[in-house]
Amino acid sequence: MTSFWQKDNDEGKLEPLTDQMVELAEQKLNVELPISYINILKQQNGGFLAFNAYPSHTPTSWARDHVLVDHLYGIGMGEEKGILESEYLIQEWDLPKNVVLISGTTETWIALDYRNRKSNPPIIFLDAEQNQEIKLAESFEEFTKGLFYHDGEEDLDDNDDETDLSEQEINEQYSKIDEVILKGTPKEIDRVFTRILSTNNELIRYMTEKMRQHSKAKVHFYLLLFLSCCAEGDNKGIFDDHYLADILQEFTKSKNKDVKEFALYSLNQLKQRLSK
Repeated sequence: MTSFWQKDNDEGKLEPLTDQMVELAEQKLNVELPISYINILKQQNGGFLAFNAYPSHTPTSWARDHVLVDHLYGIGMGEEKGILESEYLIQEWDLPKNVVLISGTTETWIALDYRNRKSNPPIIFLDAEQNQEIKLAESFEEFTKGLFYHDGEEDLDDNDDETDLSEQEINEQYSKIDEVILKGTPKEIDRVFTRILSTNNELIRYMTEKMRQHSKAKVHFYLLLFLSCCAEGDNKGIFDDHYLADILQEFTKSKNKDVKEFALYSLNQLKQRLSK
C-alpha cells in the first residue's frame, strides 16, 4: 500500500522494524500481532497516515459518522515505545485490559481487542471520558481498507459568513465562555468551543486565547484539533498566520506528549502551506 503513510512527515516514525523487534513485542504483550499490521510497519514503523478517519455507525464525541485515525503507533525498543506503552496507558486511562493500543490521543483510542482471542483481533474504538466502546472492524486488514481522508470542510463551512448576533447575544456568549473556562471540564469546554465556531470570528478568537491560557493539556489538545485545520488551510481569515504560528510554537514546548506531537505536526503543515 504505497500511499498509506504521509510523505515528508517523520513525526512518530520509529527505527526500522525487524523480526526480532516483533518477536520481543509479542512476548511482552503476550499476543500474536496481525500480519497485515506487521507488514505495514515494515514499510514505515509508525507515524502519520495519508488518512485521518474511519467510518462509525455510532456517533462519538469526535463526530457523528466517523472516528479520528490519523496515525499509527509503531514498535519501539528505545525511548519511544509505540504499542509497548499500552500497559501504561491502559492503567493511566482506566481502559480495558488485554487490548493493544495502536492509535490515540489523550482520551480516545483505537485498539486491537485481544480479550476473547490471542490472534487476528477485531479493531475497537475507546473513549475513556465517555466510557464508550465501539467495534469498528473484524480485523486489522479490514480496518485499513476502510480508512479515508475527511477534509473537515463541512465542519468549518459555517464560518464562511459570520452569524449576525446582537450585542446582547455576543455578551451572553462571552459570559458562557468565561464560565466554562473557569468551571468546566475539558470536554465541556470543547463542546462550548464547537458551538462558538458557528458564531463569529471575534468570539472564536476570544475563546481560542482563553483555551490557549488554560492550565490543562486536554484543553490545549482540543484547541489543536481546530488549529490543525487552520494550519492546513482552513483558516478562512479567522487568524493571522503569524499568530497561528506563535500558538503552535508555544504548544511544541508542552510537557504533554500528545499536545507536543500534535503541535509539531500542525506547525509543519503550516510551514509547508506558507512555503508554497
